[in-house]
Amino acid sequence: MDIFNYLEEMQEDILKCDLATFEKKYYEICLDKSGEDEAITIQKVNMAEYRESVENGISQSLNLAAKSSAKVIYFEYDMDNGWSSTFFICDEYNDPFEEDDEWACDWIEEVDGGSLEEFSDIYLENGFDSTDKALGNTLYLIARTVCLFSGVCQKVEMNIPICIAFHDQDRIMRVRM
Repeated sequence: MDIFNYLEEMQEDILKCDLATFEKKYYEICLDKSGEDEAITIQKVNMAEYRESVENGISQSLNLAAKSSAKVIYFEYDMDNGWSSTFFICDEYNDPFEEDDEWACDWIEEVDGGSLEEFSDIYLENGFDSTDKALGNTLYLIARTVCLFSGVCQKVEMNIPICIAFHDQDRIMRVRM
C-alpha cells in the first residue's frame, strides 16, 4: 500500500476510532515498517510544549472565528520546516464528498500553532515515503500530530468544522465535520 492509501485510511480512522486505538494502529505500522528503535524514538518525543501551542492556537482561532464569517478552522503543519504549524480561519468550506479542498488556500485570519523540531528532524532523516522506514516514520509522525490535535479539539466546545493537514497535503483530513 502506498502512503496516499494509508492517508485515506487514516481519515476514516480519525472519525471512527478513539485516539488510543488510532495512535496504536500507526505505532504498529511504524514498528512493522521502520523497526522498534524508530517507533520508540517517535513515541518518546515530548510534545508538551507543542500541545500548549496548539491549545493556545485553537482558543485564539475559535475566538476569531466567532467574530467573523468563518466556516472552518484548518490546522496545517510543515514537515520540512520545523513542523511549523498555523491555524487558518477560512470563510469558505467544501464537504469532503466534493473532493475540492481549494477553500483552504484562502483564509481571513491566521494564528501561530507552534513547532515541533524533533518531529521535523526525524522526518528529514528519511524523507516522505521512498523506503519502508520513511513510510513508517512519516505515518506515525502524522498520526501522533493528528492525535494531539484531535485531543485538544475534543476538550473545547466548537460548532464549525475542524481540519488538519501537512503542508501541500492533497485531501485535507477532517477532524470534526
